[in-house]
Amino acid sequence: MYTITLATLSLVKLNKVTEDFPDNSDKLFHTIAYTLFTGLWFLTCYYKFKFSKVRALILSALFSTVFGIIIELLQGELTASREADLYDVIANTTGTVAAIVIIAIVVRGVKKE
Repeated sequence: MYTITLATLSLVKLNKVTEDFPDNSDKLFHTIAYTLFTGLWFLTCYYKFKFSKVRALILSALFSTVFGIIIELLQGELTASREADLYDVIANTTGTVAAIVIIAIVVRGVKKE
């Protein structure tokens, strides 16, 4: 459900939603959205699909990165109100990396207990 919501919000015109936010604050939103996105896909891969922690981490990171790139390309090709932005891809990837680091720290902490 989060994947569909993220894709929809990324491709529809958001009338004046971020108008009152500071310039480039959308990059923070991208980073947070993709941190959550990667974390949710990790949990899905690990608990639902029963992948090992390492495999779940790798697959969720790859999926999140590719998804973010595809969404940016679609914004440039399919929408009149949005454009592809390299800085959005960087923010999305930063969110993915943040999730990987958080998950790795949590997994390491759980192993020690």
